[in-house]
Amino acid sequence: MTKQYHHGDLREALIDATLEMLKNDEAHLIGFRELARRLDVSRAAPYRHFESVENLLGFIAEEGYRKFIEALEPVAHHGALSSKERFLELGIVYVNFALKNSAHYRLMFDQRFFKTGTFPKVEHLAAQAFGLLKLTASACLPADAAPEEKNQLANLAWASVHGISKLFIDGQWDQVQDRQKFIRYACEKLVAIV
Repeated sequence: MTKQYHHGDLREALIDATLEMLKNDEAHLIGFRELARRLDVSRAAPYRHFESVENLLGFIAEEGYRKFIEALEPVAHHGALSSKERFLELGIVYVNFALKNSAHYRLMFDQRFFKTGTFPKVEHLAAQAFGLLKLTASACLPADAAPEEKNQLANLAWASVHGISKLFIDGQWDQVQDRQKFIRYACEKLVAIV
């Protein structure tokens, strides 16, 4: 249930209510009219903080990518780990971020941010996140590996951890008894092919 809005923090209330809707798989209901109804404010009130629903969603996606990058960077640049250990741990951090931040994660990969070119900040942050994955994956390959091989490995890793994340978030793997054990196992198998 959406928390009641208290005067002075409508911007944050709009963000929280939108995240709640995303988490509850209600993305199709997100609109200023519905948000205003849930927060018990006038229909015009959300426009004081965001010029459009798309602007609100873009802001939330940017916020999600910033948090995602903050989670990935320490692992990607962890000098005490071997390249394969970094690759393994990055995969685990990736999936755990998605599971702990499922509302942000669902939105971050929405096609609207990558088709129109109207969300350059989201696109830039998404590229930065993928760059960390590519950097970490590439370090596992021989120094003379072709750029195409580095891209293919990064794409394979991304497809794997993204797929695992989505299957858990969408409830497809609710029967998995020990998620952390499975996530580690899957990421170890991914690293083993390098």
